[in-house]
Amino acid sequence: MSQQPLKVLRIFQGMDVGERHHLLRTRARGIEVSMVCNPEAPFQEELQAAGIVIHHLRMHKRHDPDAVRQIRQWVLAEQPEIVHAYTKTALSNTIRAIQDLPPKLVAYRGIVGNLHWLNPSARKSFFHPRVDRITCVCEAIRQDLLHNRFLGWHLPEEKVVTVHKGHETDWWPRENIPADFSEFGIPTDAPVIGCVAQMRKRKGIPVLIEAFEKLATPDAHLLLIGKVNDKRIARRIARSPAANRIHLPGWRADAAALIGALDVFVLPSLRREGLPRVVIEAMSQQVPAVVTDSGGSPELIEDGISGRIVASGDANALSKAIDELLGDPERRRQMGIAAEERIRTCFNPDITVEKTLAVYSDLLGRDVTGGNA
Repeated sequence: MSQQPLKVLRIFQGMDVGERHHLLRTRARGIEVSMVCNPEAPFQEELQAAGIVIHHLRMHKRHDPDAVRQIRQWVLAEQPEIVHAYTKTALSNTIRAIQDLPPKLVAYRGIVGNLHWLNPSARKSFFHPRVDRITCVCEAIRQDLLHNRFLGWHLPEEKVVTVHKGHETDWWPRENIPADFSEFGIPTDAPVIGCVAQMRKRKGIPVLIEAFEKLATPDAHLLLIGKVNDKRIARRIARSPAANRIHLPGWRADAAALIGALDVFVLPSLRREGLPRVVIEAMSQQVPAVVTDSGGSPELIEDGISGRIVASGDANALSKAIDELLGDPERRRQMGIAAEERIRTCFNPDITVEKTLAVYSDLLGRDVTGGNA
């Protein structure tokens, strides 16, 4: 007798394009998928058309009695074997909701650090014994969790698994037209270096500005896209000798398209980086990236082949790596081609689905890969 298809409940708040495709491809493998998300989360019509059941829930805090009650009702009604929670808020409420219920609980972790055994919120979420597995978006996160120890408290190695989030390169098609940065006051023929980030202190933007000032390419421009949460940045730009070539347009809805028009993309993170989507967007559009050795960024790039990796906080090394690429257009072009190929072959959504289902199979002690593979 054939086994019943696996039932999985995935609990989100918002959703991105990678999660959308992960859901669709999981459903295509014969898995019965239902999900929880905010009412305004994108892609819902497409997901429903694929047979994915959607429940709406707005979680206001990590202990939200209404959310706990609703999640519990859905689990009791649908009887999933796996519940997979994708945010810390979702995880904290789900633990309370299914504490005494049979589904296996999987957590998703997308950033390095900010957890400690002495922190009550960590013990009520990722470090709670009710959590059966933690899928980490990069190996750096897995290692951070495994090395997080206090006295006799630690996570067992088998509980923490790396599952890179997959992306298709054609989600961000590179336009075959000349770049136009004229709205920022950048000349048409000027080399453009760019960074897209939520500009917090840990993103290292002042280090990038210092590296930019050291470049041997005097006509290069630096485009810093994103919300600025670090007040030092504006002050640093104001006193920079290259201030007239540094542009700070703020948040842009077309950030991905602007990334595709750059000569070099840079992410100068100092710490706590996950698997940065902006680097993937650049690589997918054949734009070589220079990243630091923070978090999962080095997992995306083969240094010297599909991009460059430098030590975090080292403005001299960052400047040298950017100069190498700006000074050699053919190497830059070849590196961009290799970058796109690396994302296409090593970080695609089918690999993500396969590894996630392997986690589920391991938890349940049977093959759950689905009958429609």
